[in-house]
Amino acid sequence: MEPTSDTAMAHSWASPSFRPERIEKLISDVDRYNSQNRSVLLEYLDEQLKNGTYDALANFAILKLFQLNPTEFGYDAMVNILIKTLTAAPFPDFSLCISLLGEAPIAKTSQSNAGSIDSATGIISEPIVVRLAKLSTALSETRFREFWALYKLPEYEDIRKYTANIAGFEAALRQVVLNSVKGTFRTISETRLSGYLDLQDASFAEYISKQPGWMLSNGLVTVPLNIDNEVKPTVVREEITQENLSKLLAQA
Repeated sequence: MEPTSDTAMAHSWASPSFRPERIEKLISDVDRYNSQNRSVLLEYLDEQLKNGTYDALANFAILKLFQLNPTEFGYDAMVNILIKTLTAAPFPDFSLCISLLGEAPIAKTSQSNAGSIDSATGIISEPIVVRLAKLSTALSETRFREFWALYKLPEYEDIRKYTANIAGFEAALRQVVLNSVKGTFRTISETRLSGYLDLQDASFAEYISKQPGWMLSNGLVTVPLNIDNEVKPTVVREEITQENLSKLLAQA
């Protein structure tokens, strides 16, 4: 059976080709929950932020360590991990992270940029986490124009300060948009797609020209043919035995 794009994406999500062997061995073993490995995983997270990669399972392991060792909770690491999950849409990575954070027995913290976290409500009630949740929902529901509008609001400035230090963040988000459009459209208007990508005029035209197989002409964008948007006729073959045919005729 020919693999679908979703299958390929799932494989890349679980086993990214860029994952170092040392990390592969670590997260494939129960030792990934050893607090002594916290620094190794955090260093790997920094690598992801610098080179624009994203390794979900390694980042989940970090949040699990925070859950098991609340005194070693890292606020900035948590925010960066949640932001990186946005680039994984439509996979439910953000929700999975929230589940881990929601179970973490985190008492009040005193990080200079975190504010006070009430142990009764936990980290998931932090304003920045709530705002990230709204961004995640907009992406997962393919409300791309709403996503960019929210992202640009003054109250989201704290998030933009983080994303400014994450290589390729906006490029990865636009790839999320393209992946969604590829699975739905054969053609789409320039106005609509430019709104989805938050790119206008020359910037939009240049961006589309760099996408293999995508073409912009007379205000219309042609999407490359792929296994998700290609319409194929389906032939249904039914076999009826002589015995069943006799019963059918007898009932007529």
